[in-house]
Amino acid sequence: MTDAQNVLNQLRILMLVDGFDTEGLFDSLARLLQLREAELLLVFVHRTGPRPGLELAPRRPGGHDLAPHRERELANAEVEGGNQALAEAEKIARQLGARVESRHLDGEPGHVVCELAKAERADLVAVRGTGHGRPQVGPGSLGPTARFIVDHSPCPVLLLRDSG
Repeated sequence: MTDAQNVLNQLRILMLVDGFDTEGLFDSLARLLQLREAELLLVFVHRTGPRPGLELAPRRPGGHDLAPHRERELANAEVEGGNQALAEAEKIARQLGARVESRHLDGEPGHVVCELAKAERADLVAVRGTGHGRPQVGPGSLGPTARFIVDHSPCPVLLLRDSG
């Protein structure tokens, strides 16, 4: 193995996992980087604060918010979804020969990723460049999380585009 290949294998890559098409995300990453022996820090961020799109749901008569037990059920489902997304990503990463660590954190995803990249001295942040319903390329192709990470990351950012 050459020195250059050895350096690539030792990359510390922070990868934001969202639970959507995880296999496709790893396929894109593996086409670009040799992941065997790379160190992958997989991160799922449970967004705190208002839930996007929930305001579009029809309100019950009287305009009441969700009942507290429904709010808890929704929060628990989001946490469980994050755990499942991380478990799936860990399995795929290990099959590719990467060393894996994962974290399930709370907060604003872009901020959390940038802070973690700095604290963990990541060499590279890998993030999905396109979101659902967004064009493959162009000004509208990055969602707010990817845009924040691109603008504020303390290290290089690799945008992974959907192959479709």
